[in-house]
Amino acid sequence: MRIIEFTKKGFVIGLLAQLVLATQMSTMARAEMLSTEAAIATYSAYANRSTLLDEVRKQEVRDEIIALGVDPKEAEARLQALSDAEIASIVAQMENDSAGAGGVVGTIFTVFIILLVTDFLCFTKVFKFTRCSLR
Repeated sequence: MRIIEFTKKGFVIGLLAQLVLATQMSTMARAEMLSTEAAIATYSAYANRSTLLDEVRKQEVRDEIIALGVDPKEAEARLQALSDAEIASIVAQMENDSAGAGGVVGTIFTVFIILLVTDFLCFTKVFKFTRCSLR
């Protein structure tokens, strides 16, 4: 009988020691250096995600999403599920592909300058306000 009591007490003490050690190991704080780049990347990921969510919450964007047959709540849920790299890629694409991003305007300006120079050099006569400078 004493052996059974001794075994039970030993088992309980061993189990308690294991529980104490397990809880101590899980609550230990770990300190490590955080680089500036890592901190900036973390906060820029939060900013990019909130920027996209703000865009989706705009009324004209919501109307367009509904017109395409997508539930706006589902679109927000899918945006929340994207990784930080995917969010950064979408935001970069939005910045590069914004309306009138300069591609069309730059092309029109370049064509205008080329035609103006060719008018001055007497190769073409497109604009009435120019005179040939070689005569």
